[in-house]
Amino acid sequence: MSQFITIGKQITLPLLRDYIITHKVDPGDVIALNTTDLKEIHQEILSSGEPMPDIPLTLLGVIITHDASEEVPAGKLQIVKNDKPYL
Repeated sequence: MSQFITIGKQITLPLLRDYIITHKVDPGDVIALNTTDLKEIHQEILSSGEPMPDIPLTLLGVIITHDASEEVPAGKLQIVKNDKPYL
């Protein structure tokens, strides 16, 4: 069963960055957000005056995307681990 994580009342880029660093989310993993939350992140980037980054949006090597299954509630995120092959 998927786990949904709350990191704050409103998901922002600084909160995502801090979560990735604090919880040592691996580069290549995916953070899935509710579509509304992802739109707010895009709006945050646009209002900062920074150019819109390439799609998919990455933060510290972690891919930030919308939840295609639309199961992630607003204000929460889901970590999808990157399956790494055994060596």
